[in-house]
Amino acid sequence: MTASAVIYVKHLDPMRRFYEQLVGLRATSTADGHCVLESDSIEISLVKVPAAVAATIHLEQPPRRRADVPVKLAFQVASIQHARETAASLGGRIDQATSEWTYGGVVHCDGVDPEGNVIQLRSVE
Repeated sequence: MTASAVIYVKHLDPMRRFYEQLVGLRATSTADGHCVLESDSIEISLVKVPAAVAATIHLEQPPRRRADVPVKLAFQVASIQHARETAASLGGRIDQATSEWTYGGVVHCDGVDPEGNVIQLRSVE
């Protein structure tokens, strides 16, 4: 592992499934209120916010993009199109193919996880 990040979440289990199934992270530790997901290159800790904070967070379906956050996690996937379908089945959303761009021979596309956190997917397609 070369990097780590922490995401504070309202709903732990759907967020865990999203990152496990969309980008292939594996749960290495799960306890009441948090979960550690890993790959060979990154560790992401999902931490459930306290109930008082969770009560102030309103989530929409489909998730509303949280554009006022200064961090965006990016993940390599085999196929953005396949990931688009997977994300939708898990409560997230990847932007339409018309929003994709290529830089350095890599296709990029943004989206959101089930709680509206902006993510980016990258693929050599």
